[in-house]
Amino acid sequence: MRTRFLLVALAAALALACGATDAAPDATPDVPADAAPDAPADAALDAPADLVDAAPDASPDVPYAGLTRPEAGEPVSDAELAEVTALYLDLLEQTRWFQVTDERVHGWPRSDPEGRYWYGTWWSGVKVLKEGGKVRYLHSQDGADNNGMRTGPLIVGAVFAERLWGGHELLVREMLRGFTSWGLCVERTDGVDVTPMLARSAYPASVTSTDDGREIRIDYDLNHPGVIEGRYDPNDPPPSLYVLNPANPHWGEVWLKNKRSKDDVGHMLLALAFVEALEATGSAELAADVAEARTLYAAWARRVEDDGWKVATVDEDWSVYWPAEDLAFFVQVLNAECKGMLAVRLYGRGDGGTLACGNGLSNIDEVWGLKNDLHQIERSFHEAAAALADLRGQPDLARSMREGLVVRLDKVMDGVEKPTRPFGLSGNEDLAELVVMSGNVGVPLTWREVRFLHQRVRDAHASYLADPQNPAYRVFEAATPDGEYAYEPGGQGLFWRYVPALLGACASPLWSPASKPLLDCDAVKAAAL
Repeated sequence: MRTRFLLVALAAALALACGATDAAPDATPDVPADAAPDAPADAALDAPADLVDAAPDASPDVPYAGLTRPEAGEPVSDAELAEVTALYLDLLEQTRWFQVTDERVHGWPRSDPEGRYWYGTWWSGVKVLKEGGKVRYLHSQDGADNNGMRTGPLIVGAVFAERLWGGHELLVREMLRGFTSWGLCVERTDGVDVTPMLARSAYPASVTSTDDGREIRIDYDLNHPGVIEGRYDPNDPPPSLYVLNPANPHWGEVWLKNKRSKDDVGHMLLALAFVEALEATGSAELAADVAEARTLYAAWARRVEDDGWKVATVDEDWSVYWPAEDLAFFVQVLNAECKGMLAVRLYGRGDGGTLACGNGLSNIDEVWGLKNDLHQIERSFHEAAAALADLRGQPDLARSMREGLVVRLDKVMDGVEKPTRPFGLSGNEDLAELVVMSGNVGVPLTWREVRFLHQRVRDAHASYLADPQNPAYRVFEAATPDGEYAYEPGGQGLFWRYVPALLGACASPLWSPASKPLLDCDAVKAAAL
């Protein structure tokens, strides 16, 4: 269904682009000559004319500050800034955000007496069960998809915490190794070699973890193999299938989910970019983990490009193929997913090559709409491309990507002030993700955007702490009774995985000195959470 939906929309877009009387007569200089005609002239996807270069004395900690923006919104007073900062820090402390995240992230334990490769990720479809005083993480039979969409932002938040306070490197390493595990799980010792390749998720034997003195039964039994609905319906192909690797060198027999989707790759590449900020000051063990992940993902990225921007996988007989569903290829019509290709290219080869993505916006993404999850995917690739362009020494590309992000922000913030919310935003949490991550990759925020995020902090504080003693935050305490608890605590204003992203205002290596202050960074640094 997903592929047919996208292809129908692309066909309609092509018809509109080619048949509209007000279309631009020629492709823009940023679009290859053989690309389809550009969007209608009123698409308004160009960068605002009043964007100017940042002051030449911008902070040396920012590789390329890039832009300043015209004033927008009512300034925030020092008292308001202090109030929101206090609420935000209280939110982190009272929810035990870092402790709860550390407790929930899992995969294979460090405490394994056989010393097999340890890692952790953030999952979907997991029940937290406390039975007889002991905790079990029960995975559902349909398994998890797009764990990178969840784990990536958590890595970014943990990186910021480590840069601010220290004490969070092990959490960063565990989740980074989780990324690596999706490449290691396809390795075999029996002569079958399909590497470099990534799985969606992997399920080794069930195991008991005693990491950090907590006993947790990690129950993968329902995934050996699991059951995926729609498997035999030719009109609704499943997003993935369970595939058995009988001879994995790291964990022995492993069931993995195939058809690695591009959907969470932008979140993953952005996390991989930010984790490099810890290399110079982190431990030798962290440096080794970063090097391992970089080698694996760079090789994978090069393969995607070399395969014509398609993502390879294996079937149940371990034959390599490229799925026909759009989850496994980048759409090149109208430069629809050029920024995703750019992010992959930057990670794999360090430059943009012959790609001409302009400011990262496309009409498929921004004008004709399609559906909300596509907007989420495209935003994450856009942010990743901006960050990676900076880190790979491509300042002009970085500026172009930031200009496009400014257009995104202006468009959606204008829409928020109207009675009808703009298409492509499922709620305030969705927009908060765009605003804060744009700031984290170097887009200077205006007062309007700061005020929007401040209200999201107030919403999050009120909702996540409606019950300050929520037992989901304290599952391992003896006083917490047996029962089933939420794997991911629920709240409004900010998605759980993006709560620590606001720390980037004080810790992101790319944060622009032209941004309006989001938090009182002196108070944040003194908190040491």
